[in-house]
Amino acid sequence: MARPRTFDRDSVLAAAMHAFRRNGFTRTHVAHLEEATGLTVGSLYNAFGDKAGLFGAAFEHYVETFARGRMDDALGPASTLEDLEEYLLALLAPPLDDGYGCLITNTAIELGEDEAFATSAVRPALTERASRISDVLVREVGPAHAAAAGPGLALICEGMLVLARARLLTPDHGDAVRAEFRRLRALRDQAATT
Repeated sequence: MARPRTFDRDSVLAAAMHAFRRNGFTRTHVAHLEEATGLTVGSLYNAFGDKAGLFGAAFEHYVETFARGRMDDALGPASTLEDLEEYLLALLAPPLDDGYGCLITNTAIELGEDEAFATSAVRPALTERASRISDVLVREVGPAHAAAAGPGLALICEGMLVLARARLLTPDHGDAVRAEFRRLRALRDQAATT
């Protein structure tokens, strides 16, 4: 008879999520996962099937608990340009400035050619982030300006996350974000007076 699980699933997934975020899927070895989670490979694989199964569960945990939580806080139905600006600038501050980037963006870069995982997990997460950015812009600067600015801000966001992973994100990038938001606030102010 199999023994019942004696670990907290969310804690294990959070630890695995950070291991994958630091090392990527390919470079995360069983020893990394055992060290991060405190569980043996047998326990991990009994619970999640294999490394890919654990990665998929950790990726989903990241989206649900971290990425979506940040989006809910900063890119929700009442969010403003200032909230969106702060969402991007937060990449330059602790704890997001740790150099490990975003598991969603990192996975898009590493496993983008894996059609099954890209379709089921990566694309929806990237699409949700871009859509939330666009929603804030529609409310704040109107649909026409949002249609023009939304893709650019999504590119800025993903570009900053790539640079964060490469440890190349600098205060100058923050200045570029601030300049773009000064432009967007001017559009908002202009729309409010007409």
